[in-house]
Amino acid sequence: MQRRALLLSPVMSTLDFVELRRGYLPLGAWPLEAPMRRIVHHRLGQPSELLRVEEGPSGPLGRPGLRVAFFPAPGSWRDEVLVPAESVTLLPDAVPDEIGSQLLINTGTALTAVRTAHEAVPADSRADVVVLLTAAGSAVGRLLDKLLTDRGVKVIRLVRSEAGADRLAARLPGSPVFSTDATGWKERARAAANEAKIHVAIDSVGGALLGDVADLLAEGTGTVVNFGTLGGEASDVRLFAPRALTLKGVFLGQWMRQPAEVRKADIALAQRLALVPQPLFEVAARYPPSRIGDAVAHVGRPGRSGMVLFDFSTARGAAR
Repeated sequence: MQRRALLLSPVMSTLDFVELRRGYLPLGAWPLEAPMRRIVHHRLGQPSELLRVEEGPSGPLGRPGLRVAFFPAPGSWRDEVLVPAESVTLLPDAVPDEIGSQLLINTGTALTAVRTAHEAVPADSRADVVVLLTAAGSAVGRLLDKLLTDRGVKVIRLVRSEAGADRLAARLPGSPVFSTDATGWKERARAAANEAKIHVAIDSVGGALLGDVADLLAEGTGTVVNFGTLGGEASDVRLFAPRALTLKGVFLGQWMRQPAEVRKADIALAQRLALVPQPLFEVAARYPPSRIGDAVAHVGRPGRSGMVLFDFSTARGAAR
């Protein structure tokens, strides 16, 4: 399949490549990418794209006018790209472009973290599970909260600021949410667990917060499942050895190693989540690629709510 007219691309994965946080190649030489016809999305080191088919062979996935997501496929920012048919997912008309551009990558990342977290919980402690979740207001954080609570897990959500906590609680009520900037937040998080041991935390912040999260985990069985370092600073692992804790890293590439039938079910779940009348896939702003610096700065802005997208439909222009 060929494609032209790249439209939207989430900034987070691009940020990872630009800053070489994950040891990948720089822009223009990425090892894994995921296109979608006419709209494109990148996140967490593994780009995923959404686009509209404008050229290609006839057939169910080649008919011009279809919107499809594809992941993985190399060279997704090129004017033309060949995409394996098995990497392509048709998008329902009811799914808006902004949601379609982040659908596969965010859901795949979240499900990978959830499965790893499940495996980390001791077999004799899988009833009344409590999970700590950092960056709970982020796009993947919101999905994680949804996926975990739907599985009967009690989630204790952590965000950076009091304003962010208030905003998240108003937008997505349910699980308790605490600001890590507030005095005594760890005591309140412990109290929210109702004396249950916390065996797992899912983290995408790292930095000093990693040490604070480790302090809340059950000694000897606690595991932090990490898929990012939004804090941008060295992570504090000093408590892991003396408290016999485990740190497990996950990334979207692991999702691609799942059996085909599992990925198919995950994609169906992602499409159902896209229709949920909740703000799981908010967009904070859209920038043309010529303003990559502004887009990256927006990603790190305190209190940001939603995904920052690259908009390839215009070469110039203001954020919107």
